[in-house]
Amino acid sequence: MLKPFISKNNPFNEDPSDGELFTYQYFMPRYWGTWIFLVLTFVIAYLPSFMRKFLGKFIGNLLYLLNHSKKHIIEINLKTTFKNINDHEIDKISKDFFYNLGQMYINLPTLWWKSDQNIQKVIKKENLHYVDKILSEDRSVILLASHTLSLDFGGRALSDYNLLSMYKPFKNKLLNWFIGRSRSKDTDRVIVYPRDSISIKKIIKKMREPTVLYLLADEDISPIDSIFTQFFDTKKTSLKSVSKLAKITNAKVLPCVCHYDVNSNIYSFKVFDEIENFPSNDIELDCAKINSTLEKQILMDKTQYMWTLRIYKHREDGKDIYKL
Repeated sequence: MLKPFISKNNPFNEDPSDGELFTYQYFMPRYWGTWIFLVLTFVIAYLPSFMRKFLGKFIGNLLYLLNHSKKHIIEINLKTTFKNINDHEIDKISKDFFYNLGQMYINLPTLWWKSDQNIQKVIKKENLHYVDKILSEDRSVILLASHTLSLDFGGRALSDYNLLSMYKPFKNKLLNWFIGRSRSKDTDRVIVYPRDSISIKKIIKKMREPTVLYLLADEDISPIDSIFTQFFDTKKTSLKSVSKLAKITNAKVLPCVCHYDVNSNIYSFKVFDEIENFPSNDIELDCAKINSTLEKQILMDKTQYMWTLRIYKHREDGKDIYKL
């Protein structure tokens, strides 16, 4: 059974020993390759930024040339999202996306190995006063994020808050533990739950006190718990749970986004004012607002959105548009 990652400094009276812990099984031979990989990431994390930039560009170009499956998904997503897009625009976005993806792969180890104090030096935070105002009113905040390539740095930007979040587990248990610990450093005030229904109930209980929930809501998880609503030039599932969670917890929903500027080596995390009249008594209207919010986030920089996700896994006609 998957467990949460609980920081030692968490304010929720949860014992860190009740969360995911290191086990000596991780020294077994099947994990030796993972240990070699982690040692390599340690070296990468402490390379000068100009060297990481060069490596990121190399990896991005290599992925663009060789990763045909991801390119296929990107092409399908872009053609489905933007009906009038041409092949030149698709190729341009795809190239830039892989360049940004390479930078992300190279910069992620800094989150795993460096202290929060060190990481904060490369994160620029804007409009956190929106969050502070709602918390001061004794209400919780749902920060609604999309899958930008820098979303983990967005979570790190919130390390000063009483924070809740959710994670999708890795199949490799050592890697899952290692990355989970980096999202719940000892200096943090956070619990990161596995993504399941039991975790949602625990999160609802904790949000009775002023808390920040960092939530991703653009994945196509299940048509049963979603509503198809307009998304750019097509229709896409939108999770009902965002509206339901906001209503149950009396929380305000604020969009947020995190992008990376490769020239300055700075991550910009920006919070926007709350979604107006949300939640309402109309779940379809609420879901439409979620998709509209995601549109605005994506348009800020289309090349940093994770177009490799199967965001159209479920279609109204039941077709699998990703099938080769």
